[in-house]
Formats: sequence, structure tokens, C-alpha cells
Amino acid sequence: IVATPYQLSFDHLTTCDEIIDKFEKVAPMLAREYGAVPVVGVGHSCGSLLHVLITSLFPDTPRAANALLSYNNRGVGEAVPFFEELIV
Repeated sequence: IVATPYQLSFDHLTTCDEIIDKFEKVAPMLAREYGAVPVVGVGHSCGSLLHVLITSLFPDTPRAANALLSYNNRGVGEAVPFFEELIV
């Protein structure tokens, strides 16, 4: 497990860059010790958003999967466009 702490900010792209930089500093050492292992992003709240951005916008940082918990702090009707028209 590699935890990459970050400073909470609304500048999400800079935060993603900082997270990737921290991970890339330790990834080669881990690969030498354990071999190739899948990278799975795990995030809660803003961490979920950051993992989605990293996976979507930075193709050089592939993920085997992401586990996203509480993607945002809004109700589903506010967070998902047309949810009520389609589901309710």
C-alpha cells in the first residue's frame, strides 16, 4: 500500500501532478522488490475525484482499477444529471 497524502485544493490538476510525482518516486523501488504489481487507486470523497482525474487525464499512469467511495457530497439527484427524469 502506498499512501500519497496531498494538500486539499480546488486546483485539482496540480494536486494530481503532485500525487503522481510522489507515487513515481517510490514505484521503481517497489517494482524491484516485488516485481510488476497492478496499481489500484483507492479514494474517498476528494480522493475519489482525484483518482478519476488521474485515470482519465494521465494515460501514462495506468490503473488496473479504482475503488471510489463517496465520490462527492451531493445527493444523487444533484450529482447525476437527469437522474430524476431517468430513474424516478
